[in-house]
Amino acid sequence: MSFKNKIADSNSALLTPVKLLYYRFFNKYYQVNDIISRSQITADGSLKVTLKSGIILESPPSQIPAEINFTERYNYGTKSKMDKILDVNKYYFLYEILSELFIHSEYFTYFDINEGDTVIDAGANIGGFTVQAAKKVGSKGKVIAIEPDEQNRITLQRNLDNNNLQNVEIIPLALWSEKCTKEFHISNRPGEHTLIDYDNELFTNKQVVTIHCETLDEIIERQGYDKVSYLKMDIEGAEIEAIKGATKFLTTQSPKLLIEALHEVNGEAAFKSIVPPLQSLGYKLLREVDGYRGTIIAKK
Repeated sequence: MSFKNKIADSNSALLTPVKLLYYRFFNKYYQVNDIISRSQITADGSLKVTLKSGIILESPPSQIPAEINFTERYNYGTKSKMDKILDVNKYYFLYEILSELFIHSEYFTYFDINEGDTVIDAGANIGGFTVQAAKKVGSKGKVIAIEPDEQNRITLQRNLDNNNLQNVEIIPLALWSEKCTKEFHISNRPGEHTLIDYDNELFTNKQVVTIHCETLDEIIERQGYDKVSYLKMDIEGAEIEAIKGATKFLTTQSPKLLIEALHEVNGEAAFKSIVPPLQSLGYKLLREVDGYRGTIIAKK
């Protein structure tokens, strides 16, 4: 874990002066603020931001208050450098998306997405990656956005409408190793709903719904997708099972891969179970897997 993550994750009062100094000079909300042209609260309470790039994203307020490391980052920062950051306590999730997907993202670092490409976004969430990919592939291309959560799909569609994008197909399913129905655990954060039963504070409301799952191979065959150039996958611990159900697709179409394998599954880091089967299919890692993040970047 990096020094800055140790600072952010620590609740020790002894580190308060360090945090105060650190966030005054090194604050990712400054970077987020710099890419925003306009921020507004909509009539239904959502936060809508227009980026300097022209992309528009919105997200409803979070169900629970922000963790202390989010609020400290704002409270200890210079407010004049965060004048477009509105109510971190309610909208921290959207600011995290802007930081992770528009500033520090690796999604477009290792691979180009070109006009006319077909891209799969497995775990589309509210569309942070989907919107960017859809703009890159243009009207001649397509993005397949796979997202099982209904509320996330509603927000995703609004973000597609905000950006006048009509080249995205939303698939309302979860990915697994077989066609089935499974319990879907709803997190207090809209980006962390999962098929895996994690027993932690993010699931204190214990809301569970039943959803339909299919394999990626089944979806590809049924929908007739061919020549998929890029698969981005971030499905909160279900990546291992999803890869098991994508063997034919990965063998015949050989898309470039970026898989966020950030979780532990059955007591082991997920990426340790994903890398070997990918290598057996002919994939090569473009860099060593980061043990903290677990991001897999690979191609044939």
